Amino acid sequence: MRYKLEKKWVDFIDSNGYRRIASGGVVSKILKSDTYQNLNTYRRYLITSYKARQSQQLFSDVNSFCFFVGQTKSGSSLLGGLLDAHPNIIISDEVDVLKYVSKGFNRLQIFQLSLHTSKREMMKGRVTARRLEPYSFQVPGQWQGKFSKLLVIGDSTAGKSTQKLANDPELIKDISVVMDGISVKVVQVIRNPFDPISIMMIRGKRSFENALQHYFEDCDTLAKIRSELSPETLCSVRYEDFVISPQSQLSALCAFLGVEATSDYLQSCAGIMSEIPDQSRHLVDWEPNWIEEVHTHISHYDFLAGYQFSD
Repeated sequence: MRYKLEKKWVDFIDSNGYRRIASGGVVSKILKSDTYQNLNTYRRYLITSYKARQSQQLFSDVNSFCFFVGQTKSGSSLLGGLLDAHPNIIISDEVDVLKYVSKGFNRLQIFQLSLHTSKREMMKGRVTARRLEPYSFQVPGQWQGKFSKLLVIGDSTAGKSTQKLANDPELIKDISVVMDGISVKVVQVIRNPFDPISIMMIRGKRSFENALQHYFEDCDTLAKIRSELSPETLCSVRYEDFVISPQSQLSALCAFLGVEATSDYLQSCAGIMSEIPDQSRHLVDWEPNWIEEVHTHISHYDFLAGYQFSD
């Protein structure tokens, strides 16, 4: 009964009608207001405090916490969704865990948020990119939204995490303190810059100059993060390589997180993926001087080495 009620609520807030109401007018202003956001954070603090006390045993085997950094629309939801299909991993999407670290949530509260959101994402079919062309990262026959033995938990929010670390670099240290002995793992998904910049121009209705500035400001933050993290803590994955060789890339990512990837799991995950990387850059009419400017910026970052518009 409880599941059915929650499923109805999830279906409602995931409906086109609700999104239309919530994205404009008075309702949108209320939902985005500081007052509403603060009240909602406090509500989550109380709920997760209660639930964490009631279900501590759920997280007794967790040995790693994983969060993502990178740019929006670079493939983090894809990787997070596939990791969430592993029987020993829970990875939620868009929880924005660094926000809750900064708000004083403890380790078990953050775990509870990730688990709850993973379950809700599965109820929605793990659908993403609703404002463009919706598609699903649901992996049939696997473990999204549930687990057999929970060893790794986390969240795949990347863009917001990067921006929060730009505003407060100490959050990297803070999250290690909050995790209190749990290993912290960071995943950076890297994608050809022309694609996320194009999405910012389309979805965010940004000018080229604004999208360019926003993207490479994030790159400055990412370069700093990379300089401070060890190879044992940071794993970089190129979106294009992942799409072309999903099984080997996913196996390596699981090894980084300390879990084994079975052939059944890898084959199931590979089965939902396109064989060709999506190239959103072709949705924008790129001017030659724009292309040249992006190439110039790419040369300043080692983790973007080799990317070209013509890839």
